[in-house]
Amino acid sequence: MKKVLFVTAIALMVNFISAQERVNAALPVISPTAKGRIAEATGWLQNDSGEWLSRKNRIPVNFSGSEKILIDHEHYGLGENNENFIYLELRDVKINDSTYTMLIKKYKDGYYKYESINKGWIPQNSLIYYVFNTSELEKLKNLEADKNHVIKIKTIYSNTMPYLSANSSIKTIAQDLSKFISKDDKFGMEELVVYIKLYKDKVRFIAQSFDKYLEPDFNKSYYETTKQSFQSFIKL
Repeated sequence: MKKVLFVTAIALMVNFISAQERVNAALPVISPTAKGRIAEATGWLQNDSGEWLSRKNRIPVNFSGSEKILIDHEHYGLGENNENFIYLELRDVKINDSTYTMLIKKYKDGYYKYESINKGWIPQNSLIYYVFNTSELEKLKNLEADKNHVIKIKTIYSNTMPYLSANSSIKTIAQDLSKFISKDDKFGMEELVVYIKLYKDKVRFIAQSFDKYLEPDFNKSYYETTKQSFQSFIKL
């Protein structure tokens, strides 16, 4: 009888210890409010005919002549190389005991239900985030005016979250980041690059993932906004 009680006690202790160890991993803590944000800028593109085209919050597709009728049509409406944004914002994010900056770019996206025949366009929203040391933002300060600058931001983590649901939130991003951090393979991580020019009282810019095959001709395509508006996003 004593032996049975002893074995039972040991089993209960093991179960208790195991239960104590079942603790959910702490999610990265993303600040509930943005410390910088921009939600409106004019996208400009000079097409192959030399004509300047513009659209709100997107770089227009390089169309000219009769093709321009398609400039706002379905996937063309996402912009040149799908370059558009709903908003760009900066937030603090705490990972373990360190605080970093996160840039979130939410943008319009979509796909065709019948891809082979380009029918059944389904619009969606997606986002990409980049996590980096806050000190990287110092690279954008005291820039020489009237000159194109290419600022590469060294990222620690980044990932794309396509086709967001209506219930997506900051917590959704934190959960995605948590999964991304836990992976040994950082496939999908992107380097952030900011193309920027201070021109009179305006700022011309593009903030996107670096891709040497899709580098914009920054003299012919960019977003433009007032310096005051841009500084509500990033301090210069």
